[in-house]
Amino acid sequence: MTTLPVPPSPLPDLLGEPRPAVLPPDLTAALAARLSPSAVLTAGSVLRVGEVSDVVAALRLAGRHGVPVTVRGPGRVDDGPARRLAVDPGGLAGVTVSPAGWARVGAGVRWRTLADAAAPHGFTPITGASAAERVADTVTGGGVGPLARTYGLAGDRVRAVELVTGDGVLRRVTPGDDADLYWGVRGGGAALGVVTAVELDLLAAGPRYGGELSWAGTDAPRVAEAWRTWSAGLPPQAGTSLLLTRPREGEGAVTVRFAWTGEADDGDALLDRLRAAAPPARADLAPRGPAGLAAPGLTGGVESSLLLDRLSGGATGALLRAAGGSRPRTVEVRLLGGALRWVPQQPSAVCHRDARLAVRVVGGTGAEDRAATRACAEQLAAALGGDLGGRATAHGWGAAPDVLARTPSPAVRDRLAALAAATDPHRILEGAVPGRG
Repeated sequence: MTTLPVPPSPLPDLLGEPRPAVLPPDLTAALAARLSPSAVLTAGSVLRVGEVSDVVAALRLAGRHGVPVTVRGPGRVDDGPARRLAVDPGGLAGVTVSPAGWARVGAGVRWRTLADAAAPHGFTPITGASAAERVADTVTGGGVGPLARTYGLAGDRVRAVELVTGDGVLRRVTPGDDADLYWGVRGGGAALGVVTAVELDLLAAGPRYGGELSWAGTDAPRVAEAWRTWSAGLPPQAGTSLLLTRPREGEGAVTVRFAWTGEADDGDALLDRLRAAAPPARADLAPRGPAGLAAPGLTGGVESSLLLDRLSGGATGALLRAAGGSRPRTVEVRLLGGALRWVPQQPSAVCHRDARLAVRVVGGTGAEDRAATRACAEQLAAALGGDLGGRATAHGWGAAPDVLARTPSPAVRDRLAALAAATDPHRILEGAVPGRG
């Protein structure tokens, strides 16, 4: 078994704005006196923890004095200045890889770091959408990665989660120990506690295949329509998404991301129909591990999203109109299905596994940009009509939670609310009832 200390990486606030002080001076001093030497408490507003005991101290003080708490990192974007103590677990950055094929990671560890640590042992993780995401954020937010159609959600491979709940209790939850909380924390967002560590199963390492094909914006109508029909017939070994981008300056572009878990030649041959639609301006395809296939996230913006049963014949035009307009934005259509539709051995709070596709509209962070993104998504929902299968559109999110965990069903939402009420009696954690409000 190998244990690696990993230097923490900075985790800026999504909007890049300083947080106002939440703790008054007396509580700031009281909390500071209880923290480990490696913890950093900034202006009574952000706590960067150095040890798990720091999380326990923060939540116990917050509960005693009614101080609201949020987990710092990518997630829900509020419509005003956050008046919450932000707990940043980025300093919990240890990695342990077992020769038996599992790993334990601190809450600050990112997928690429885990992949690098697992590789010498002949293993690899099934990542979230981006290798730069923190493992803990992916697990609490669902975790639709590039190989999810073959292997399922990243959260489906979790053996145990260690978290501090709103009552200040450090808990270790597994399928056989506190099973309800184990169900809820995987896909239930950060409302059930501050995750401090995750244990998860790994796969045997070995090259998978994929990357990107890119075209100029003038080819978008042909490529988007070709992708719509081509993606509908892909086997579960293939994962793909279509990105239509309108930048702030210059011409737009269209990109197809592709991941394949079979032989490289077979995967490359599947792309011939897209190449026939229009010669790509750029191709970046090669054998890669799962972390290499996890593309960089669509950063710097606030998004709305929709879940669909299908993309019917008129959908291409609606997507192209959504990607146009006067404001820069990206519209991503991600193919779901495959293993995502299978009921996992250990169910989780993730909903909508039956959705066939997900559409994300990502815009800027300014008030006008955010309003435009929301309006664009609502127009798309109206245009796509019955393809949504009655599912609600989600607005105002960052990179996490992932699309499947943003709009819980009423039954899941009520069960999460009951868990939050039992473990967070003072309701100090942000989003104590996920999906509501």
